[in-house]
Amino acid sequence: MSTLTDELEAALNRLDSQSAERLEFTIRQVIELSAHPAGPKADDEPGANDWPPGYFETTAGSFANEPLDFPVDPPVEPIANW
Repeated sequence: MSTLTDELEAALNRLDSQSAERLEFTIRQVIELSAHPAGPKADDEPGANDWPPGYFETTAGSFANEPLDFPVDPPVEPIANW
């Protein structure tokens, strides 16, 4: 075992159950992040949650000459007196 493992085990034993759960959850998140490092990404290489390359350049001004007409509000419903 490494020193870090010993320190972690001692910390988990020292903490109350709720704090130990939070520490364990945080460590698991760090392990997950270290397993999938997010390195620098090229601009033309979209990720899973990114917009496709050139999306905003091709759609900019698409509605420039379109009128912004809003529907008329319906009449207000009468409210009963108390």
